[in-house]
Amino acid sequence: MARAAQLAVEGADRMSLTRQVRAGSLVRVRHGAYASELGVDAMERHLQLVAATWPLLGESAVLSHSSAAVLHGLPTWERDLAKVTVIRPEGGHGRAGTWLHARLGALEPDQVCQLQNLRVTSLARTAVDRACGLSYDRAVATLDAALRAGVRRSELEQIVRGARRRHGVGVARAALAFADGASESVGESISRVLIAQVGLPAPSLQVEIRDRSGRWVARSDFGWLEQRVVGEFDGRIKYLGDEASVADTVIREKAREQAIRDAGWVVVRWTWADLSDPIGFRRRVQAAFDHARGLTNPAS
Repeated sequence: MARAAQLAVEGADRMSLTRQVRAGSLVRVRHGAYASELGVDAMERHLQLVAATWPLLGESAVLSHSSAAVLHGLPTWERDLAKVTVIRPEGGHGRAGTWLHARLGALEPDQVCQLQNLRVTSLARTAVDRACGLSYDRAVATLDAALRAGVRRSELEQIVRGARRRHGVGVARAALAFADGASESVGESISRVLIAQVGLPAPSLQVEIRDRSGRWVARSDFGWLEQRVVGEFDGRIKYLGDEASVADTVIREKAREQAIRDAGWVVVRWTWADLSDPIGFRRRVQAAFDHARGLTNPAS
């Protein structure tokens, strides 16, 4: 990352920078900041924007919200990453510009940490800040991730109590009551929210499947133990790669699924598309329940 002033010292004037941008040898990260190439995804590009913006911020600024979420590895969504987000102490100046969204707020000493030589809101504070500004299902996914990373529920509850007058705190409070660190991905978290919303029984999470002799077979994302049904969220990421590796993955996944069935379970799978169709999703899971019941009681 290089700023225009630094490049000027090295002999690059404004016209030279413009020519290099047009030629593709430099890319503009933001006004006055350049890189040799842009990050490959939204998170990498956001980190470049943070690096370009941080030197311009005062000593009181603390990276927060979506910027802190990227640094902590919490879930983020691309629309939230167009600006660097910071908190400044009350009495300073808040602003929402092209590259920066600065909020005013108080931070307790234990709500600030250092990451990559940057002042950042703590993992717990970041999770609650994000949850206050997200939809319920995304707030659950964020708080699930914080719990999974080792944040104590009591710490999150304390921060939520301290935010009782903030916009969105009701969503954060409800999401925290539902949050479960056993959810291992955003897709699993949002699946769990939808399962509750469509009135299906609450599943157990990360269920260990064993065959009739007690030998371990697999671990499944969701398990309805009474119904003998396991549920699997398929984010498709595991199917990326060259043709040979994808084929090998598919073969192993089919063998794993057959082993689960041989152990006496019915398997139901779903994807992101299914999560956008609540009625269809409920029917899919209910059909698995009905199928499992038919296997248990073939005469019914």
